Amino acid sequence: MKTSMKLILGLLLTALSLQGFAQKPEPVYSVVRQIHDFDWYEQQAKAWKQEIDRGTKDKMAWVYYYRANRMIRFFSAEKLSNNTAPYLKPLDEIIKMAEKAIPNSFELYFLEAYENGCYTEKGRENLMKAQNLRPYDLLMLSDLTNYYQIKNDKANVELTCKKWLESSETPEGLLTSTYNKLMSVEPNAILLVNGDNDTYPIWILQNAKKIRTDVLILNVSLLGIDEYRDWVFKENNIPAFKPNNPWKMSDVAKYIIETIKDRPVYASIQLDDAYYKDYADKMYLVGLAFKYSEKPFDNLAVLQNNFENKFLLDDLKIDFRNDYGRTVVNQSNLSYLAVFLKLYEHYIQCGEVQKAQRLKVLAKTVSDNAGNNDWLKYFEK
Repeated sequence: MKTSMKLILGLLLTALSLQGFAQKPEPVYSVVRQIHDFDWYEQQAKAWKQEIDRGTKDKMAWVYYYRANRMIRFFSAEKLSNNTAPYLKPLDEIIKMAEKAIPNSFELYFLEAYENGCYTEKGRENLMKAQNLRPYDLLMLSDLTNYYQIKNDKANVELTCKKWLESSETPEGLLTSTYNKLMSVEPNAILLVNGDNDTYPIWILQNAKKIRTDVLILNVSLLGIDEYRDWVFKENNIPAFKPNNPWKMSDVAKYIIETIKDRPVYASIQLDDAYYKDYADKMYLVGLAFKYSEKPFDNLAVLQNNFENKFLLDDLKIDFRNDYGRTVVNQSNLSYLAVFLKLYEHYIQCGEVQKAQRLKVLAKTVSDNAGNNDWLKYFEK
């Protein structure tokens, strides 16, 4: 009897041990909410494919499986060239599989809308089908915002952004850094942005909280869409522009910089500098944005005033929240390091050692939280 019990316990422990090595399927959220590394997404693609193969009734399995594969391609598409793992599939193939497995479902319409984009007829058609089934579902908020922006439907943009804010889907720390970005620019400025976390939080603050509604936000990717570009240029008295290549966004950014003279033009600090590389010597750091200026000016004074008097910084100094979005917030906060370094050098030159030291400590905190200490060497010089 004792021997049998030992054998049973041994087998049980072995089984539990083996389960520990199996990857547990976890929700795969959008990059607005969470960011993981390549290995995590690959593990999740495998785990959700296993769930699907087992015949799960959870339709969200298809959304998570699609997202995991999409993020794998985002991180390292070249790794897929010789990888024949059955859980790694082309995105359009996943959609076709989902069409057979979950026809006429909200999840399928969402995936088809996301895959085709809200600037295509098929994408818009599926987005509205999903909206009719589950209005303002969290999955669709980004696509709905894009769609209503393109259509110049201001009432629905505002409503969608309010729903987004009420859902707490966007991390508070990201909204805080976005607030600081808006406070970096002058009244009635134009701010060039790109990417999910560089755009959506601004629209949320402007439409749901009415913060800095005087600032015109121009997403350089959306400017490649004629319908969006035409109305936003006309409404803001910007001469019409038809790019030779609508998806060469640097052309649109160049046009804005060269054409607009009656409003200050800024580029988000998170905007790839390739968009304004021809004007690099005329872009001045003033906070979490660069200001374009034909003439040199004392941008250091502007930067110091914005940082010391306008920025909200408590979230950087200590964070009592342990929310789902910390990975996104920590990575986004790396944008502050250029500001910290510029001011650190200024404080050292002015003999304000205590201010300089506080900035150095803050820079280390931000770097440690993001797991990236490359910048710290510049504070040692």
